[in-house]
Amino acid sequence: MGFVRTAAGAAVLSLYATAGLAEIDILSVTFNCENNTQVPVSYFNAADGSGAAAMLIEDQLIALKQVQSGSGIRYESVDGAGTYTLRSKGWEATISHQAQGSTAPERVLFKDCSSR
Repeated sequence: MGFVRTAAGAAVLSLYATAGLAEIDILSVTFNCENNTQVPVSYFNAADGSGAAAMLIEDQLIALKQVQSGSGIRYESVDGAGTYTLRSKGWEATISHQAQGSTAPERVLFKDCSSR
């Protein structure tokens, strides 16, 4: 998890170009999903209330930015081929992906994820 946290921090810090490092709280968790799949996620919360996250899926580091959510917390990838979405409420999460330019519904990659 140390490498993931360091790499995730480097990937996400560009989102906080004006925030000082001392003003960012970092929380790293591992979600245990269906089929015994583990997804490490690091959350970065700035003092101004903005948030970001980074997750490692199939050896790919994905930087995410917090976006508005009706309930719980939602993060979306900031660039790349398509959009990854991490939705969580409490200790539970779902991770999905929508291919770039696709009009099809997003595809759930991991469901029934828990960080407890």
